[in-house]
Amino acid sequence: MGDIAIVTDTVSDIPVDMAEEMDIKVVPLYIGIDGRNYREGLDVSSSVIYKKLSLKSKVITSAPAPADFMEVYRDIIEKQKKKVIYSIHLSSMLSGTINSATIAARQFPGTRIKLVDTKVAAISEGFIVLEAARAARNGACEDEIDSLISGMIRESRFYATFENFEYVFKGGRAQFFKRSISKALIFKPIISFDSKGKLKLKKFMLRMDKAVLELYRLIKKDMAAPGEIRIGICYGDDPVPAQKLKKMFIEDEDMKIREIILTKMTAVMGAHTGPGIWGIAAVPCF
Repeated sequence: MGDIAIVTDTVSDIPVDMAEEMDIKVVPLYIGIDGRNYREGLDVSSSVIYKKLSLKSKVITSAPAPADFMEVYRDIIEKQKKKVIYSIHLSSMLSGTINSATIAARQFPGTRIKLVDTKVAAISEGFIVLEAARAARNGACEDEIDSLISGMIRESRFYATFENFEYVFKGGRAQFFKRSISKALIFKPIISFDSKGKLKLKKFMLRMDKAVLELYRLIKKDMAAPGEIRIGICYGDDPVPAQKLKKMFIEDEDMKIREIILTKMTAVMGAHTGPGIWGIAAVPCF
């Protein structure tokens, strides 16, 4: 990847083997369980988180500390001798992760550390990270990578649905349901990100099977333009609906799909939604 390094966070949902292959440095967020903090993906698994939630344990999440980013940046600069770092993160509307990265970046004034707020999360964020890494590996210059990232942020789409709203309400992340609480307790919502990176309610569906099918329909409608696309499907602890979604896309002859990634959703997001969550992301191939 020449002089360019790529850094992201664990919310990007990039499979571990892909991150290692592309030499992407992944900084973990923290999950607090009953007063103890754990690094996501290193000290605790999503299955443990979901079990703790079912036992009514208190589960909270927090952004990496600036020191966590400083350690990663220093290693890249001093050991790998990289001159440019793209630090690409989840929406600043959801987490203070990019704020910590910004504080850390100020400690290395001699290195260009480009901080990117993707305005999304999960595998939608992951696609932006992966494509930036692929471009860097293929010899793209900074201007080309900047243009690629901007285009992907503009054109990417992400939708998700939840099965149980108990966790969403407890976590205080249900501000967009304030006017529709009665519906949220009965129906299954579809949510997405707005242009500023804030979660918004798209619509309600009567049943979970209909909600999952609607994820497929929304992406097909959004990606109707000719050209290849990439699809990312993420899930909490039940992969079956995600596998059905993948099968629908594979069998859809109208869509030109270059890549489909099926991945378990970050435990940080699962902590706020419970285990019953499914999401889907799509982006045109640039």
